[in-house]
Amino acid sequence: MTVPEMTNAAPGSLTLPPPSAAGREVELKFTLTAPVFVAAQQWEKFDLTQKRPRAKRLVAVYYDTAEGDLGRHKASLRVRTVNRRHVITFKWSGSFAGGLFERGEVETPCPTESLDIDLLGPEIAQAITRLTAGRPLAAVYSSDIKRTTRLIVEDTGTVEVAFDTGVISAGEASCPVREMEMELKSGDVAVLYRLGLDFVAAFPARLGCLTKAERGALLGAGKVPEAVRAVAGLEGDPLLDAAIGGLINACLAQFIGNWPAFESGDAVKAVHQMRVSMRRLRSVLGLFQRALPNAGFAVFRIQARDIANAMGEARNWDVFSELLQTGPVPAFPDEAGFETLAARVAEFRTAGHAAVRALLDAPETTRFVLTLQGYAATNGWRNALPGEALMELTVPAREFARGNLARLHRKLLRDGKHIEHLAAEERHELRKDLKKLRYTVDLFGGLFEARKQVGAYGKALSKMQDQLGIFNDFAVARELAARLDTGDNVAASRAVGIIMGWCARGAVADDEAMLKVWKKVKRVKVFE
Repeated sequence: MTVPEMTNAAPGSLTLPPPSAAGREVELKFTLTAPVFVAAQQWEKFDLTQKRPRAKRLVAVYYDTAEGDLGRHKASLRVRTVNRRHVITFKWSGSFAGGLFERGEVETPCPTESLDIDLLGPEIAQAITRLTAGRPLAAVYSSDIKRTTRLIVEDTGTVEVAFDTGVISAGEASCPVREMEMELKSGDVAVLYRLGLDFVAAFPARLGCLTKAERGALLGAGKVPEAVRAVAGLEGDPLLDAAIGGLINACLAQFIGNWPAFESGDAVKAVHQMRVSMRRLRSVLGLFQRALPNAGFAVFRIQARDIANAMGEARNWDVFSELLQTGPVPAFPDEAGFETLAARVAEFRTAGHAAVRALLDAPETTRFVLTLQGYAATNGWRNALPGEALMELTVPAREFARGNLARLHRKLLRDGKHIEHLAAEERHELRKDLKKLRYTVDLFGGLFEARKQVGAYGKALSKMQDQLGIFNDFAVARELAARLDTGDNVAASRAVGIIMGWCARGAVADDEAMLKVWKKVKRVKVFE
């Protein structure tokens, strides 16, 4: 394997090439409650007539720089000891067919428990040195795991199922581990996703989103998971077939990547980013469905819409709460009614976030992720297309993007004609047009050489979207304010009136600012 020269890439960007089949790990991870952990070991998929496998103790020490360079680039380096045998393992994430569930992996035996990256080979050793900028590596966290494994052998593939319990430690801090991992050992990756779906149909389980290395890195740094923003879109010169899987993976990565932040980090930002991921997914699937009609794109698009909608209540109340705290409340500090309203808003927010938690815990959500990820990993759209349509998949993604950008740009200009005279509903529809176009620019813009032009266009769309978003936020805020039941509380009723007036004033169009941005959008020529 040849490792290319790496540039000053952003954290998490692809810095190593896709691995060969022998150097990749495709794995599903599930977090389980204690009773389910016990029950799952009697799953009917296992050959229970065989002697129960003995548990192994896996002790691993993970290495990184003081600056956390490997973790920042979504890579991990460890020395694991099993029965006095030592193995060095290096793993990394990248643009793989399996998205978050597939990683590059290189490992080799070592004579002692001491780290020696040269044993991994010169290419990997050099890559690690570049990732760390030559800074020294040191042990930063460790894991002590009791593992029991079983094999599931099917006609088209073999999957190893591992049940892990133990602890991850970093200094004085520690966190427990209780999870099940499914790893494809050989054969068709579709077997892995099918077994994952069978498992969640049989047991209440939830996809694990963080690796042991990621949990250890957070533990060692004393941090909580951060909300995950949208990753960069396509680059290079991929064909449409590869672009479809890559963009589905990017949207799913943003969605799943925000689950830990919702649970123990900034839940407000996590909800927002999860909604953005589903909207981006719905938008890009709409582009694919338009060009290559098939049931898969249509069904996943509906499911993405439903997931985004299910998080709408939480997001709306989060925005409303922020509006109150930055607008009417400091402007009217002596209004006693705001205290009563704050309590009601908190109740609505709590209920909204509880609905998001139920959504993430629901088996339907895990099934959606596994089904869509399996669809991307196996290029499932190919089987749904007639023979003559398959040739469309060989078109450069840049050509596909250019045609769609031109079409969406024309629609935006048509719907935005005489924008200053558009009614509120028409401006709302225009905002939808903007979102679709902006998502397309974000996801496909990296394919074009005119990077400055792409950046300027995306920036103008973003500013225009912000302008129209202000009106939408105030309209939604008025609707939410009307839902605040104040009863006979005069002070609270007065506070609601203040909010209504504040929103009405804020929703007055700043036509001058909007028209200035709109002119920039109209001047842009769809890039080559």
